Amino acid sequence: MMRNSRYFLLSAVLGDGDVEKKRIRLTIGNPKHNLWKDIIERMKAIGFRYDERNERRARIRYKIASSKAVELTRKGLNDPLIKTLIEDLSSLPDAMKLRKLMTLASTRIKPKGSSSVEVINGVQMSIRVTRNGYIELVINRSMLEDAKAVQEALQKADYDAKLSQRGKKFVVFINKDEIVRHPVLVVKVCEVLRRMLNETMNEGKIERARSVTKAMINLNCPAQGPRAQ
Repeated sequence: MMRNSRYFLLSAVLGDGDVEKKRIRLTIGNPKHNLWKDIIERMKAIGFRYDERNERRARIRYKIASSKAVELTRKGLNDPLIKTLIEDLSSLPDAMKLRKLMTLASTRIKPKGSSSVEVINGVQMSIRVTRNGYIELVINRSMLEDAKAVQEALQKADYDAKLSQRGKKFVVFINKDEIVRHPVLVVKVCEVLRRMLNETMNEGKIERARSVTKAMINLNCPAQGPRAQ
């Protein structure tokens, strides 16, 4: 795993890759794709996922995002030789990609699942709170078939789960009224919302804290912990 991390970290920096906030992306030309089958399988094993295919430009993209990108970068920079090399090169005027990589390694990441709840066995849904306090549970899938499978599993468990396409993703969601219909689920969601409120207050994100507070009021969550005024 460490060796793979080093190789793909260097591929992203020195090859046809790019580094953005909490994301590393590697672009492979179509002619090379079949030749790279074994390498692609290794990429998938360390968290890379299919991103997009552009037939006009004859390329395929794979990306690794969020906490997995941060973890991969940190593992690669644990190698003293690679870290020293990147630190030295990042001081050059045209080394923006390298500087982004150093920033990515220092990014603070939240524990996986910190804003999600397990609705049924094997289905973990993220809590989405809008600015006005509207709340819903969502789970994203790249393939329609996968999204339908999640929706059917939730419906079999008596959850009125809806399915919509948002951008390139297929989203299965449970709205606020449906959450309220399941008291056990309300307890789980309120527990996570209280944790989210504490985190946002500690980070000084007052507007976000107000939104979370509104969501807690909409769900009639017990009034515990700090409240944003």
